[in-house]
Amino acid sequence: MALNSLAFLIFLSVVVLIYYIVPKKIQWVVLLVASYGFYLSSGLDHVIYIIATTLFTYGAGRLMQSFRDKQKKEIAAMREITKEKKRELKKVVAKKVRVVQVITVLVNLGVLAYVKYLNFFIDGLNDIFSLFAWDASVPMINVIVPLGLSYYTFNTIGYIVDVGRGKHPAEKHIGKYALFVSFFPSIVQGPLFRYGDVGMQLQQTHKFDYNNVKYGAQLIMWGFFKKLVIADRLAPITQTVFSPGFTDYNGSQIFFGVLAYSFQIYGDFSGGTDITRGAAQMMGIELPVNFERPFFATSMADFWHRWHASLGAWMREFVFFPVMLCKPVTALSKKFRKAFGSHAGKIVPSVAAPFVVFFLIGIWHGLSWQYITNGLYNAILISSSVALAPVYDKLGKALRINTEAATWRLFQMLRTFTLLCISRVIVKAPSIGDAFKMIKAMFTSFDPDFLLGFDGEIYTYGVDEKSLWVVFFAIMILLVIGILQERGMKIRETISKQNFVFRWAVFLGLLAIILVFGAYGPSYDSSAFIYGRF
Repeated sequence: MALNSLAFLIFLSVVVLIYYIVPKKIQWVVLLVASYGFYLSSGLDHVIYIIATTLFTYGAGRLMQSFRDKQKKEIAAMREITKEKKRELKKVVAKKVRVVQVITVLVNLGVLAYVKYLNFFIDGLNDIFSLFAWDASVPMINVIVPLGLSYYTFNTIGYIVDVGRGKHPAEKHIGKYALFVSFFPSIVQGPLFRYGDVGMQLQQTHKFDYNNVKYGAQLIMWGFFKKLVIADRLAPITQTVFSPGFTDYNGSQIFFGVLAYSFQIYGDFSGGTDITRGAAQMMGIELPVNFERPFFATSMADFWHRWHASLGAWMREFVFFPVMLCKPVTALSKKFRKAFGSHAGKIVPSVAAPFVVFFLIGIWHGLSWQYITNGLYNAILISSSVALAPVYDKLGKALRINTEAATWRLFQMLRTFTLLCISRVIVKAPSIGDAFKMIKAMFTSFDPDFLLGFDGEIYTYGVDEKSLWVVFFAIMILLVIGILQERGMKIRETISKQNFVFRWAVFLGLLAIILVFGAYGPSYDSSAFIYGRF
């Protein structure tokens, strides 16, 4: 059941209606039944994975909690206990908790790796056999890739780590924990969330609130606009330019393709997230914001704070800071500080942590050289900006650059977008070798006439002139809304304060644009969210 389908809208409407009709104490039951019903629509085989993950991580959480509860009872039963004895008991329990925590995380990651990467390793093994001319081969295995596996795996890992750290007690009720794992709006493509935040919201009762329903429906409509009018109309351009026949294209044609892909993937992913967040908001549940206008980013680090923000927050919490603070990194940092100064000491963790994070983000998207290269590319850009910060400061002062000027911010945005386009080529090109050729062409064989449409060739790349103008004006709407939001305007709240006629003119106008200019037809696949496969 695709998020942008009529079936999902009907399903959601029924769920919201029942959610507010039933007694409030069983609202969470309605969500659990709806979540498993939604999940079953993807296939019965998929449910096995999510049930197994739920039971395994629930049991691990309860086991860790039992260690702590038992320790508290033992300490309470002792009339006299020294601080040393109490510290010793806590160390013993902490060790047991850590063992359970590590095993649970490794098993979860092992399942994820098995599903996503098994055939990659089999293919590599067969290549080795062929290289040595061995008469052997390992057959590919038809592995079921369950819906939302990465998302609920990361959510449950976060839960296990938080329980292990003592941030909150383990959930006692298996049904309520199952709802946290399977909450249907977010299962397709996130956002990622923490148990202490969203997990607790799912258990709370919610009164009917017209504003929640209204704002949620508006956010869903905005998501449909991004997905159907922008992303799906740009898809043919991306498919045309990044086909294996790219050698026929010059730099301007490749730039046109990567420009289309940049807005396509944003409209697709952020549109899907808006639908997710809007659906949850209709029931009074606030999911984390996943996108903060990434095209207005002034650096690659800023971009990754704005793009897939929930994944970035997860990586910072569970990978970035642990790497920065681990003993080998801190020891090396001290050596650099003594040998080369305080700034050199800061460089070590600032380089080590991004490389680990972006390597993991790369293989999360897919175990291929393109994703790995792209991860390293982003890590180099971000870590070098920290390492070379003093140089940039001196250069800026020497050139008398006013860093507060709007022109400087515009330069930073264009620079970041150019670096982002290179990143997009790396992952979207037919191969890593093709990516380097395409990047070279972008800077060596540029034809402005093509982009300006003087020869009309630009209208032959999967879209006609009418469709291209539709996309152009849709992107302009997107950017204008983004500028207003960057200036602090809350669009939905602002519109709600306007006159009745104006409000409904805006909403009905947006609905008309979606119905008239959305990408539909025999070849349209409403389920093909780009990030749905992750």
